Amino acid sequence: MHDEERYHKNVLYITPEQQDRIKNSKIVFGGVGLGSVIAEAALRLGFENFVFIDGDEVEVSNLNRQNYDYKDVGRSKVASITERMKAINPNVKISYHHLFLEPDTIADYVDGCDIAINAIDFDAEQTPFVFDEVCKEKGIPVIHPLNFGWGGAAYLVTPDSEQIYDVARKEGRFELVLIQNMLSYFKDRKDMDLEWFYDFYELYKQNSKKITPPQLVVGSHLAAGLVSNILFSLVNNLKVKTFPEPYFLSTR
Repeated sequence: MHDEERYHKNVLYITPEQQDRIKNSKIVFGGVGLGSVIAEAALRLGFENFVFIDGDEVEVSNLNRQNYDYKDVGRSKVASITERMKAINPNVKISYHHLFLEPDTIADYVDGCDIAINAIDFDAEQTPFVFDEVCKEKGIPVIHPLNFGWGGAAYLVTPDSEQIYDVARKEGRFELVLIQNMLSYFKDRKDMDLEWFYDFYELYKQNSKKITPPQLVVGSHLAAGLVSNILFSLVNNLKVKTFPEPYFLSTR
């Protein structure tokens, strides 16, 4: 059992040595929309060292799925999630930056981090892809969390794995490319009923020029659980799946 009371309930799942290991690992978040839910899950698991980067303010439309309150509307996302995290654990170490990452500045913010969460909107031109490129150069594994409403997913890219930025980029939203790849990966899985996901894919293709990716709180929390598992596994050198093999959970 860990000698810190905060982590007593982690006993039997996480050894004291593993708990100390994740406590001292530094995670950088490119984007704290979906990243805000993941950050709290990681914090409660025992991670205590974070870097948050996002130039957005909280909007009312974020409240259906992201980790913010009505009082946060109009405030910086990075400042708001930092305040919430410190209310949970005053000892957490957080460096936050209220800005939109530019390709030529990414290295300044990921340097010295152990793992990266790439939750940057894919419509931000080349930034999410350059983020991965920079992390690869620095030997940092990157997790891409995805909210599919009734499902949550994640891809892990490591310096030695295939890379998301090598996938053929078609015109339109890159999320559609990833959904298509994911459905292709699962097409022979007889144990999975993904009719709802195929329906969503077709509807989103029809409407993707008019709306941003629709998301639900269900997908946020499923993705947060998956990413927390990946983070723990990476830090403790446990087996992980790398791109193009997805992590996926569905409630339907």
